[in-house]
Amino acid sequence: MTAGVLQLPAALLLSSALAALAVWKRALTPGGTALAWLLCVIICLCGGLPAFLILAVTFLCTVGADRLAGERADPHGLRRKSGRRDAVRVFCNVGLGGAALLLGGLLREPGFRFVYAAVLAETLADSLASKLGPLSAGRTVDICTLRPIEKGLSGGVSLWGTTASLLGAALVGLLSLLFGWPLRRAALAALLGFAGALLDSVYGSLLQVKYRCPVCGSLTERERCCGAVTGRVKGLRPVNNDGVNLLSNLSVFALALAAWAAEK
Repeated sequence: MTAGVLQLPAALLLSSALAALAVWKRALTPGGTALAWLLCVIICLCGGLPAFLILAVTFLCTVGADRLAGERADPHGLRRKSGRRDAVRVFCNVGLGGAALLLGGLLREPGFRFVYAAVLAETLADSLASKLGPLSAGRTVDICTLRPIEKGLSGGVSLWGTTASLLGAALVGLLSLLFGWPLRRAALAALLGFAGALLDSVYGSLLQVKYRCPVCGSLTERERCCGAVTGRVKGLRPVNNDGVNLLSNLSVFALALAAWAAEK
């Protein structure tokens, strides 16, 4: 399969079909659906059918993981955001991938397709880890301190979550072969995506704001818990999970650009 761009009617049709699926599955808010549709059009026009398939599989796997995990992905209600993804979450997970393909189209630089694949590999790897990791029967530990932490808390890693992350990155790597790349380049995109997911956990541990509930004493990402205002104990107040996702995507974006430049 070649990586040629799609014509506008085909791009609109595929994007609308994916948006309709998102509405049917109640996976996105109205604002999130609108932004996802726009990004999908850009991805189709600038990256062609292979880029669309990477996006579609990433979306379907994420929705499937959401449905499989349900409330078990956050068993103690520690996360600040849950449920349908809004426009902010869509942008922080897919926006840089779409921007990479748009830049590639404007500059006629094929290296940005490699950046797109690496960023989407990170997005899927992190999504599967955060949703499926808490289902593990084993321990969840902080990636930086290796101390046990509550399942569902950002910065935590588990054997199950890490395995899911690796498989997600590998899946995007396999799909990127549709661009006509050699196996080595596809494997590098997957490796960068997996590394980005690990960086996401590091950023979640070191930078993401966390609070302590004065009632139950649990560490949480919420500003209120048990009906009381929580107190910040670590991390930067402006950095929530969306910020961590954007930061890890930015890191993969930069690493992939550097890898492409080194390969040329």
